[in-house]
Amino acid sequence: MMKCTALIWETWKKKSLMTMNNAVLITAAGSSQRFGEKKEYLKLPEYTETQTTVLSASVYAFAVSGLFRSFVITVPDGDEAVANAVLSQDSRLSEVLRGIQQHFFIVNGGTTRQESVYKGLTVLAEKVPEPLSFVLVHDGARPWVSPYVIERVLKTAEQRGAAVPVIPVVDTQKEVDADGRIIRHLAREQIAAVQTPQAFPFDRLLAAHRKAEHDGCTYTDDSEIYAKYCAAVYTCPGARENKKITYREDLKRTR
Repeated sequence: MMKCTALIWETWKKKSLMTMNNAVLITAAGSSQRFGEKKEYLKLPEYTETQTTVLSASVYAFAVSGLFRSFVITVPDGDEAVANAVLSQDSRLSEVLRGIQQHFFIVNGGTTRQESVYKGLTVLAEKVPEPLSFVLVHDGARPWVSPYVIERVLKTAEQRGAAVPVIPVVDTQKEVDADGRIIRHLAREQIAAVQTPQAFPFDRLLAAHRKAEHDGCTYTDDSEIYAKYCAAVYTCPGARENKKITYREDLKRTR
């Protein structure tokens, strides 16, 4: 009986999310300076037969979830054709893309992540005629995001307003000054490492970005902008394997 009730609950949750007009914004406009080459376009070692890249794996995770109707990917200026080719060569993704072409956009990003997200949000506002419910902003360099994390973040946002996935930090954390001197010993149990996707009501995040564009501040993620101009952001469990590829050794999947 308990198993049956749990199954009914999970089915209801997914149907609830699917009735919304949700969007995904994947950021891949960075220069990958620390990596040495455009990391999002590199093939993943475990998917050699399907020609799956870092970027196409990120897109695929959201495309097959059935929870999203609109997609926008931000890429470096002039890279639209390159990114489209990278996605099209992935045999897993190419079939899925044919079913969502009407609301699938690859656009030029900006010089910062903040600018790229704002441009992506603006494209969604201009190109998608139906009102959008939630938008999930995801790093294109996180190819191993799972369906469970995606659904959990979206469900938490639906229940609490806005949500980000987090994992506990392992190392002891310190705050240091410009000279490298430790100035504060941070309580590890009150610190979390924030991942993506991050979920927000679309209209409110767009309005927050419009304000942030002119306030002279620099923000490292969208939860900071949303918390400043809209409301609190809540956390839900992330996953250790949902890591961001920053260095070459990160291409090895964590299991």
